[in-house]
Amino acid sequence: MLLLFFSYTNSAKLRRFSKIAIVIMVIVFITNFFVSDCNLLWMFLSGGGKVVDYTSVSYATVFRDFQLFRLITYGYTQTAVWHLLANLLGLWYVGLYFEKKIGTIWFVLVYHIGLIFAGIILIVLYPSGYQYGASPAIFACIGVLANWLVKNRELWDEYKLQKGFYYLMGYFVLSNMLGVSTLIFHFMGFVVGFLLGFMVKEKAR
Repeated sequence: MLLLFFSYTNSAKLRRFSKIAIVIMVIVFITNFFVSDCNLLWMFLSGGGKVVDYTSVSYATVFRDFQLFRLITYGYTQTAVWHLLANLLGLWYVGLYFEKKIGTIWFVLVYHIGLIFAGIILIVLYPSGYQYGASPAIFACIGVLANWLVKNRELWDEYKLQKGFYYLMGYFVLSNMLGVSTLIFHFMGFVVGFLLGFMVKEKAR
């Protein structure tokens, strides 16, 4: 599956970080099945598992135990198959365009700044919960693209020509219908990305 995922386009070399992040997410997902002792079929379909205990982010792990690394690792943890596939495709399609436009270094920065700030805000609002998933980072990337669009409406035609455009539109809408906390999670990532859009510029061609 991963070989097909990486080989269907000739511009794959332009998405180095996208590929690395996807591989990490798949490894974490698979590892979860080896270290968890719960109902694996249920976990596969609905999430959970022991990996969440070590990589997810919560108020207690960050502000009490000072495990700041979790503000990064939670973004590489997808524990249900639908969650994994949705975010893999979201990251892949964002990477098709965005990493090429701004370069890998800026892409890595936008991605992780989105993770960190959205994660902090959500665990403050929901201190008893555990959070995981790459979606706030993906929404941060979309936020930068939205900022560019506000400043240059002609980009809309360029966006529509990109592979995965309609998937990302569906991802943007449908993933926000999963609950209030998810909506806040995504919105915070999007806002962070939108603000970063005032600093992040297209890479010189």
